[in-house]
Amino acid sequence: MSEVERFTFERLPLIKPKEYDARVVYSEWVADDTLKIAFEPVGAAMFEFHAGQYVSIILPADEEQGIKKTLRPYSMWNHPDEFEYVVTVVKMVDGGRCTSWMRTLKAGDPLQLIGPLGSFWLRRPLHPHIYLVATGTGVVPMRAMLKDMISTGEIHDRDTTLLFGVRTQDDLFGVAEFERWATEFPRFRFIPTLSRPKPGWEGETGRVVEHLVQWDLPVDDMQIYFCGNGGMITDSIALMEAKGLSKRSRRIVFEKYFD
Repeated sequence: MSEVERFTFERLPLIKPKEYDARVVYSEWVADDTLKIAFEPVGAAMFEFHAGQYVSIILPADEEQGIKKTLRPYSMWNHPDEFEYVVTVVKMVDGGRCTSWMRTLKAGDPLQLIGPLGSFWLRRPLHPHIYLVATGTGVVPMRAMLKDMISTGEIHDRDTTLLFGVRTQDDLFGVAEFERWATEFPRFRFIPTLSRPKPGWEGETGRVVEHLVQWDLPVDDMQIYFCGNGGMITDSIALMEAKGLSKRSRRIVFEKYFD
């Protein structure tokens, strides 16, 4: 066992989730079928949360359809320092009840949410090598985590990689900010990869797992975080264990969005 595996990770303070009345501040399309939505609590201060956590939006009941109100979880794009609004990014799914409702939201519309929720955040002390691996909107909490590392200055003294996989160029979002950070912080690299690129793409191609297979990873002194498609996460964890990084080390951290 290496020295880094003996680390005791710091425990973050528990923030009790609450239900809030909120209203939409703005919504904008950031990619094909991908909507960014900002909302703020009404009659309450912006709540505390840890970078990487999520909120659950309460979908109203539909009495005509006999549907009770339900919860839909969405990770927060923003960092706690960006405290004015809650911002999330949502992939629209044709025919989905939540999708149909969210398409209609506009500035000032009311909604209800519960938060903060989840335990997907950076495990400190951070190791010398940090890998953030995301597919689709799984990049949302990764953006908050990177902003956290920038806020603390940890981005300067750790080799940090964001591997972001989507199908086509039309599915990418947040790229300009990630590319700017890669320019500003020499030890941070941003790698978008497309599994079904359209003509004209000159960047990386293939699934994120295929890249992990090829890379010579520093398993003795790294942490790796996964978020997105459940199949990707299952395959990636199996690969990491085959490379010698055990889940028992607690240096593999993940959050599945769907199976």
